[in-house]
Amino acid sequence: MQSSLKKSLYLGLAAVSFAAVAGTSVNASAKSYAKLSAPSTVLTTAANTRNVNLTGTNAIYSKPGTVKGAKVVATTTTAKRLAASKNGSDNFRAYRVVTTDRGSVYYKVVSYDKQYRGYVYGGKSTSAFAGGLVSYATTKDATAPKASDSYSLTADTSATANTLFYKEPAYTNYKVGRAVVNGAVLAKTDAYKGATFTFNKAVTTSREGDTWYQIASTKLSNGTTTKDLDGAWIKASNVKNDNALNPDTQVAVTVKDVANGNEVASFNYTTGVTGNGADALAKVQADGTYTTDFQSKLTDALKGSGYTVGTKDAVNKLNSVKNGGSVTVYAVKNGQKPSAVAAWVSYTGAVNSDVKLATTTDSSVRADADSAQKLVLAPSNGQVTLFTGTEGAAFTSDQALSFLNGSSFYKELKSPVFKDGAAVNGVQKYAQYVYTPSSAKAGQYGTAFEAHYNVQKVTVSAPTTTNPTNPVNPFA
Repeated sequence: MQSSLKKSLYLGLAAVSFAAVAGTSVNASAKSYAKLSAPSTVLTTAANTRNVNLTGTNAIYSKPGTVKGAKVVATTTTAKRLAASKNGSDNFRAYRVVTTDRGSVYYKVVSYDKQYRGYVYGGKSTSAFAGGLVSYATTKDATAPKASDSYSLTADTSATANTLFYKEPAYTNYKVGRAVVNGAVLAKTDAYKGATFTFNKAVTTSREGDTWYQIASTKLSNGTTTKDLDGAWIKASNVKNDNALNPDTQVAVTVKDVANGNEVASFNYTTGVTGNGADALAKVQADGTYTTDFQSKLTDALKGSGYTVGTKDAVNKLNSVKNGGSVTVYAVKNGQKPSAVAAWVSYTGAVNSDVKLATTTDSSVRADADSAQKLVLAPSNGQVTLFTGTEGAAFTSDQALSFLNGSSFYKELKSPVFKDGAAVNGVQKYAQYVYTPSSAKAGQYGTAFEAHYNVQKVTVSAPTTTNPTNPVNPFA
């Protein structure tokens, strides 16, 4: 019994000693908590440069992990799961940073679905993400559809919701959601039922692997166009390519430059025969000459390109055309051709009051304002450089206006000088109309284009009558 008592006392003392040691260890740990060198600061770099992914090596804490009171928000196991997630909602954004007195950097992060928010160890430097997080691209570039291809919706539109159009692909940037139209978040999509779209960019989301298209243009079901959705994004699975080949009724046509082999245009031609592989040669070409219908479709496809395909030439003789197959046609680039200017001006400023200008052919002086209107002095040297390019090639309104403003003649047109009212005390005042370009319309080289000019009446000195010799008329 005495032996037993000794053993009990021994075990009791050992337990007390262990507790004392344990207590000392805990107190030492408490004294070793890290402290913040300064309050956390907001990260100010571009938002998409702060998209991050967890590495799974460090947990997320309510405070920096080595600071007293830090609680686990997401364990390393959870962090690993989130890092490997296939859902964009599990992307993270870093938005604050803090450094402890031990030199450890912690970033405050939030998941895109806002389920997880807290601090993650980020290494020993604020120059780059490290430790428990790494920079992350939420999208990867993908091949965009042809700019000329038209797409229509395969998904239903809605009068009560918008699950189609986004400002950016869903969950690729924090707090960036559905498309904004006229300053408000788009809340319904029924206005776009039956609409068709073209696209100018494509990306694939890094987690889901979904492809998204950026909208370049929208044509509504009534045929009108709208810019409401320009720049918005839609998932590729929600649209179909209306230009996709139907192998049972169509043949794919590619038009190439005969000189260098570069593609000029492409389209799908409906042959008028049915069946994949069905012979359609007679519907495209007969005796080496394109059929009227096929030639018409070629002309439409080449509109604005500056290229021409002859109705009959040896290089384009076809031996076989079958539904579901392809045909290559070779085109010749047109020569250079100038476009004259059809200049319009409004003397009253009223809508629909424009009148067409024409070059004067007789005198640089007119009796009054009315007789000076619609006339323009010819260039002093008798020469004008016209707007010139490949015949049939399209030019934009900006290009046309830029030409006018860069021309020594068209950038400032002048009317003949005229008497500005009756003489006062024997003194006669004179004036002149000065025209400057304000807008121009798009067109094709070789065809006249319209331009609108602003007009201003300015006071000038008494004129000396001059009669131009063989003045040119550089207007349409």
